[in-house]
Amino acid sequence: MLGRLQKLFAKQDSRDRVHPKLHGLCWLMVAVLTSVALSACMPRASAETPEDPVSPVPSQDTVTVDLFFADDQAMEVLPERREVEVPADPSQRPPIEELVVTELLKGPTDPLLKRTLPSEAKLISIQVTDGLALVNFSKEFVTKHPGGSTGEIMTILSLVSSLTCLPNIDRVQILVEGQRIDTIAGHAIVSGELAREIRLGDFFVSEERAQALQERVNAGEGTWRKDPLEVARREAPARGLLPNLDYKLGRSRQGYQIVEVEYEDNVYVISLCQPQIKGEEGIWVIDSISLLDE
Repeated sequence: MLGRLQKLFAKQDSRDRVHPKLHGLCWLMVAVLTSVALSACMPRASAETPEDPVSPVPSQDTVTVDLFFADDQAMEVLPERREVEVPADPSQRPPIEELVVTELLKGPTDPLLKRTLPSEAKLISIQVTDGLALVNFSKEFVTKHPGGSTGEIMTILSLVSSLTCLPNIDRVQILVEGQRIDTIAGHAIVSGELAREIRLGDFFVSEERAQALQERVNAGEGTWRKDPLEVARREAPARGLLPNLDYKLGRSRQGYQIVEVEYEDNVYVISLCQPQIKGEEGIWVIDSISLLDE
């Protein structure tokens, strides 16, 4: 009896056991399902190539203007080339003639040049019609002007030379609080239109200025002054010749150079010299301007 029972339980036990191969297969399926579930929960890497960052559109740009201020002895007006920040969008920029007058009112940055417009003066408006610029200043243009015939002449030459370098302007009319004035401070007449005039004769450069300019060039600044053609192109407009004319090199000898330019059926001769150092390292300055036939 006992033997039969043992055989019965042994048979039943064998039915309850899982075959070893089947047992391993079950664990494999569990592992696979777990892996799939975990991968579904993890964030997926984007299959798309990330876009390159878009460069921001610059909000500012610069324009170059030539401004004319008095020299250190108030004998000439001389140019200062200036980079002015403006909005990058052209539709938001002020007119170039407004920029020129605004920068003139700020005065020169070059210590060798002197202010020509009162710092207290304000530009009320500027309008250009058929080549005529109507420049309307606040009353401080006259009430704060230092006066004197030389000072008034420097103011006129500074304003007219700076504005008529622009291609859309050939004449200037000064207004104060919207009204024409006879003089700025009792000397030079400014009631009418002021036009660019070519002024012949010797070109004054003080020894102190020449020495300072040479020192700048020696230090690597303003090296364009070693090119007589570029000097003529930049500084002859102070005497009424336009900067966009066809300037050409003429005859030369050591320390002296002729530059010729044709304008309105005349040929003008610009004589330049090297007041400090002769040769490639010396600066050039204008010595005089004359007509070819003179």
